Amino acid sequence: MSDYLNKAKAMQDELSWIRREIHKKPEVGMDLPITTAFVMEQLEKHGIKAERIIDSGISVLIEGGKPGKTILLRGDMDALPLAEESGEEFASEFEGKSHGCGHDMHATSLIGTAILLNENREQLHGRVKLMWQPGEEIFEGMKAMIAAGIMENPAPDAALDLHVDASSPVGVLNYSKGPFTTSADNYLIKIKGSGCHGSMPENSIDPLNVAIQIYNAIASMRFREIKGSEFLAMSICSISSGNSFNIIPDSVEMRGTMRTYNPAIRDYVVERIEKITKEVASLYRAEGSLEIASSAPTIANDPEMVDKVIGYLEDFGMDFERDPNYRLSASDDFGYVARTIPSVMFFIGCKPEGLERNLLHNPKVVFDERALPIASAVMAHVATKWLEEHA
Repeated sequence: MSDYLNKAKAMQDELSWIRREIHKKPEVGMDLPITTAFVMEQLEKHGIKAERIIDSGISVLIEGGKPGKTILLRGDMDALPLAEESGEEFASEFEGKSHGCGHDMHATSLIGTAILLNENREQLHGRVKLMWQPGEEIFEGMKAMIAAGIMENPAPDAALDLHVDASSPVGVLNYSKGPFTTSADNYLIKIKGSGCHGSMPENSIDPLNVAIQIYNAIASMRFREIKGSEFLAMSICSISSGNSFNIIPDSVEMRGTMRTYNPAIRDYVVERIEKITKEVASLYRAEGSLEIASSAPTIANDPEMVDKVIGYLEDFGMDFERDPNYRLSASDDFGYVARTIPSVMFFIGCKPEGLERNLLHNPKVVFDERALPIASAVMAHVATKWLEEHA
């Protein structure tokens, strides 16, 4: 069994306590003052120097005792604007906010990883850079951390990320080759027409009519221009306009999302949505525009690095259940790192025993804390092995 795994299991009580303290005080978006201060306090308690590189973003650099490369380990800390109904005694104390995506688990397990690596730093080849970021749920945190220099001084040569999987039990660890998560583009279509009384539609440029034509054209494009073998999820989820029974409004806003594993398909579809919006609106004498409100690229796990991870885990001390074809139709802003350096994202099971249904982003989701030391040890073990092999 890996020495990291033994040491991590000995930290079970401490990690569970840290996780529950974070869980009780969930903060959303880019402003996480309580969480950031608490994570830094736990790191510094173990003699680990932590730097706040943005208001709610933390960087730690562990210098190994031997020369080598640099590997980046990432954890996120932000919560969801979601009321908690888990029934846990340490449930959210903040109304309308909860850690329903498990980022409290991520932040905690990465603290455990930092402790393990720091204790073993003299044996490390090169450096380990660890980051705790805000704003993953809104796809803004990683961009802010990159802008603040997380990918510089030293520049990482590879990266690892770990996410909890609430629907799989402890002992499951998935990390397939190639596209692992979809890209995500949340878009806003604005249509400007000319309103009037509903009894005189001939005097209007009806933006609702334009919205219907754009909606149908986008739906047709998906089935007439994209191969059926390509995964592409497209949904217009909101059409907002007017508030009267008898007034044709001046404008319409349409909000939608688009997900795909293929970056070329993503770029093509964004271009086509913009063209459809402008040209259909023009056809009906209106004006149309497209705005990408938030975006995250595909996370593609580096195939060579995945093969190495499989080898590294042979002497980890656990036989993980793994699906080599596992992929997610969800998105994550770790993609901004994965598109620049060889990277692997793991999904680790943490569904408590006896539960049949347990889903992320759900008010009732709960997590098995036995996954915490396993997650900490996996990241430390793989990082150490990778640095040793690439020294």
